[in-house]
Amino acid sequence: MSVNSNNAEVVLVTGSSSGIGAACCERLSRNRRVWGASRTGTDQEQWSYVKMDVTDEDSVEAAVDSIVRRDGRIDAVVHCAGLSLSGPVEETTRDETLRQFETNYFGTVRILRAVLPVMRRQGCGRIVVIGSIAGLIGLPYAGHYSATKFAVDGLMEALRHEVLPFGIYVSVVHPGDFNTRAGDYRIYRKNAGSEYVSAFEQAAAFYAASEKRARHPDVVARKIEAILARRRPRLRYVVGTPLEVLGVWAKRVLPADLFAYFFRRFYLP
Repeated sequence: MSVNSNNAEVVLVTGSSSGIGAACCERLSRNRRVWGASRTGTDQEQWSYVKMDVTDEDSVEAAVDSIVRRDGRIDAVVHCAGLSLSGPVEETTRDETLRQFETNYFGTVRILRAVLPVMRRQGCGRIVVIGSIAGLIGLPYAGHYSATKFAVDGLMEALRHEVLPFGIYVSVVHPGDFNTRAGDYRIYRKNAGSEYVSAFEQAAAFYAASEKRARHPDVVARKIEAILARRRPRLRYVVGTPLEVLGVWAKRVLPADLFAYFFRRFYLP
């Protein structure tokens, strides 16, 4: 059953139908009032569902308004909704690229624009956005996906300065590979006669295998639970294997050419 206590924090989780979003709903609903938002509902009793399409501004605003009418506030938002696009940058179409940005970047903007007025009136709030290690390290054959996640990271860095005076803390969590259904919904741009086809197929198989053997997304949900409990959460958190975390650290400290050498040697197939 969902938590209905008037003292329970009200949390909105987007992308609740699967993966990290579903894991967050399950974990956070143990002691919080959770609203899971997605385009399609799910069969569960632990939390409440609200229909939302992050590519539609009216849909986002209607969902947020319905939560505020019901519970009077939104204490935290965990934004997990996203789309993955894979393929050579040169061959990815304009429409595919626009769809990627409409979901991952502008979808984030729509969520922020809808919930920030609520949190400013409250004088407090937490916003946690799911980024990606691909938003810290540009991944080959995921160039546009990486671009959206880099953009979200920069957006959150700027936003943190703007909203902190209102008692609102924003954070971005950059996960590595986790065993979710993201690969089932990933859009692949592959041309049979392409000069890139062999390298792309190897990279795609490598990424898929890494995701299949990766840990359960509840690892990320536990981290987000801890972030929401912190009095002053940080801006960035990286959640991944020791090798993934090492890669992020190495990019920060190594000369660019040296990092690129090690990246290609140990990460690419």
